[in-house]
Amino acid sequence: MERTKTHNAKVRTLYLSGLEGQVAEVEASIFQGLPSFEVVGLGDSSIREAKERVRASIRSCGFEFPKQRLLVNISPAYLHKSGSSFDLAIAMAILLASGQVVGKCSNLIIYGELSLIGEVRAVPGSISRMLCLGDAWKGTCIVPSADREAASLLGVSVQGVDNLIEAIEAVEGRRVEYVEHESILPAPLPLPSEDLSTLRGQPTAARALILAASGFHNVLLVGSPGTGKSLSAKILQGLLPPLEHREKIELLRVESALSVLSEDNIRSRERPFRYVHHNCTPSAMVGGGRAAVPGEISRALHGVLFLDELPEFSPQVLDLLRVPIETGQITISRLNGNQTFPAQFMLVGAMNPCRCGKWLESPSSCTCTSSMIASYQGRISGALLDRMDIFCTLGHISESSLLETMRSEYELESLKWRDRIKELWQIQYERCDEAGIPRCRNGECRVNGLGEIFRIGSKEMEYAAMAAHQLKLSVRGLQRMIRLSRTIADLDASRDVKTEHIVEAMSFRLPKWTERRGGKENE
Repeated sequence: MERTKTHNAKVRTLYLSGLEGQVAEVEASIFQGLPSFEVVGLGDSSIREAKERVRASIRSCGFEFPKQRLLVNISPAYLHKSGSSFDLAIAMAILLASGQVVGKCSNLIIYGELSLIGEVRAVPGSISRMLCLGDAWKGTCIVPSADREAASLLGVSVQGVDNLIEAIEAVEGRRVEYVEHESILPAPLPLPSEDLSTLRGQPTAARALILAASGFHNVLLVGSPGTGKSLSAKILQGLLPPLEHREKIELLRVESALSVLSEDNIRSRERPFRYVHHNCTPSAMVGGGRAAVPGEISRALHGVLFLDELPEFSPQVLDLLRVPIETGQITISRLNGNQTFPAQFMLVGAMNPCRCGKWLESPSSCTCTSSMIASYQGRISGALLDRMDIFCTLGHISESSLLETMRSEYELESLKWRDRIKELWQIQYERCDEAGIPRCRNGECRVNGLGEIFRIGSKEMEYAAMAAHQLKLSVRGLQRMIRLSRTIADLDASRDVKTEHIVEAMSFRLPKWTERRGGKENE
C-alpha cells in the first residue's frame, strides 16, 4: 500500500494571555484528499475566522492556496487562545508547507493580523509579546511596522513589515531591516492643565495636595458643590513627576492589552489620570470579562484614580478597591485560569457631605434629615475610609479670594513643586535602598519596622500610639498616619520624624465631617 505524502512546516508566534506574552507553535500539514481547511488548538471564533482572511490574503499576493486537505494546529493545544495575531503565522506556515516559500524557521517568531489584500496590521498586546522574548533572544522576530516604535522603547531587535510580501522576503533572507536598541525621544511633559495657584483661598487643600503628591498618598476631598474638589484632583496630576522608564513599560503593557498603541502613547511620560463615573461596573473597575482584561485601577497604574461623587458609586464597586490598595495588584479568577493585573495607583475621592451638599456650609439650609445624611455617608464603608491617608475638607472661599480668581496675573506654582516632589521621591528611594527594601514612596511602604526605616524615635512613636488610641484609629490607620508624618518630615528637610510632624499628620488623618456624622441633632 502506497504511503500518503505529507508536507509539513512549523513557525513560532506570540499571543497574549492576560498581560503576559506567550509563545505558541503554528504547524501546517498538507495531505492528499478533498480540499479542506481546518484550524485546531483550542482557539476561539477570532482564530476560526482567520481561515478566510488567510485564504484571501495569500491569493491577493499572487500565491496559490493549496487545493488539498490542509490542517493547521496551534500548540500548546490545552491552553485557550484568542485574537487575530495568528493570521500572519498561519499564512507563513501554509506557504512554507506548500513549498512556495523557502526559509529557515528554527529561530523565527512572527505575528500580525492580515487584511484581505495582504496588509499586515498591528494587534493589541505588542509590549507584552516582545517582553516575553527576553534579552537572550537572538533570532528573527517579524512584527507589524506599527510595532517598531515599541520595539525601540524595549530595545528588542525586530523586522517590521507592512504586508505579506515583505514578510516572505524577511523569512527568505532577502529583506533585512533591524531595529536594535535605538533610543526614542520622549515627548516633553505637558504643562499642568490646572495650576496649584488657581486653588486660592484654600491653603489647607493646597497643603493636602502637596503632601499627597510628595508621598503618593490616598486623598478624600469633602466639601459643598463648587468648593474646588474636582479642580483639586486635576491639579494633583500636574504635581506628579514624569514616568520613569520602568513605570512607562508597565503602564504600556496594560494599555497595549486593550488597544493598539499610538506613537503619542509610547512617547508620552505623563502619569495617567483616570476619571471614573459612578455608573462604573465591578468588571470595568477592577478588570474582568470573558477574556479577563484590565480595569480602571490598572489603567491608572502609577497615576491617579479619581472617583467623583464617591457615595454615588455602588458599595460593591467601592469595596473591591480595598485589597488592590493594600497589595498593589488584583487577581481575576476565570474558568480558563487566573490573571493578575497591577494596581499601584493613588486613589482620590471627592464627595459632598450630604445629598444636597449644604450640611457643612449652611446647616440651616440643608434639606437632608439625619437619617438621610447617615445613609448617604454610610455608602462608603469604614474599611475604605481606613485606607485613606489624607482627609481634606474644602469650604467656600472669601470675597477677596473670589476676586483674585478672576485675575490672570499670577505665578505658576505646579512646575516648581513638580521638581521639588521629584527630589523628595528620590530621597524616599534612597531611604529604601539603605533599608534593603524595594524602592517605594512613603504612601506605598508596606514593610514591618516603619519606626526604624522612617527614623522615628521612641518618644514620637509613643505619642503617635497614644494619639491613635484616643482617636480610635486601627493599626492600619496608625501606620498610614506614620507614613504621612514621614512625608511631612521630608518636606521640612528633617532627617527624623518629630512630634510636630505627627501632629500635622493627625490633623489630616481624621475627617472633620465624621464628628458631625450623627446628624443635625448633634450640632
